[in-house]
Amino acid sequence: MKNRNGKKEKMPANRPTRAANPFAGTKPGGPGAPKATGLGAKAPTGPATDHTEGARLAQEAIRKDPSVPENYAALAGALRMLAQFLRTRNPEGADNLVNMACAAAWEAKRRSTPALISGRTKQEVKILSAWLRTKNHLTPEASDNMMEKIHSEYLSKAIDGSTPLPLITGMP
Repeated sequence: MKNRNGKKEKMPANRPTRAANPFAGTKPGGPGAPKATGLGAKAPTGPATDHTEGARLAQEAIRKDPSVPENYAALAGALRMLAQFLRTRNPEGADNLVNMACAAAWEAKRRSTPALISGRTKQEVKILSAWLRTKNHLTPEASDNMMEKIHSEYLSKAIDGSTPLPLITGMP
């Protein structure tokens, strides 16, 4: 085995070789590792499940205390990231998620006072407004009107989970 400088190095004697163990040097769930199946298998994890779980937690937090604007911003962020992840697989579902994210971000902005609006809320509103302007070729004023319209149509879906995330995402 050669190092960076091109010099030959000896392999440590106690290190298993690929011939002895084809999974040597791989992480326990990494490429080439055996997959768990059956009753002992864990649910898949990854960005989509993380964002789905984040959205569910934000929905629960909103149900417990609907007056906290930061919970709406967290929901908007999770839905936006999930939509970004799913864009290539399910563009229509991703658009639906972005609309729900717009509604949640706009609600966060409405519940915040100008002096106490969080950076996260500002960021989500800015990102989602820019998405609306770019997608629909709108002026800033027109995008605000569109956000109001989306807010009235999609807020209940975003908060209540009346449209289950697995249905939109195609994931459990």
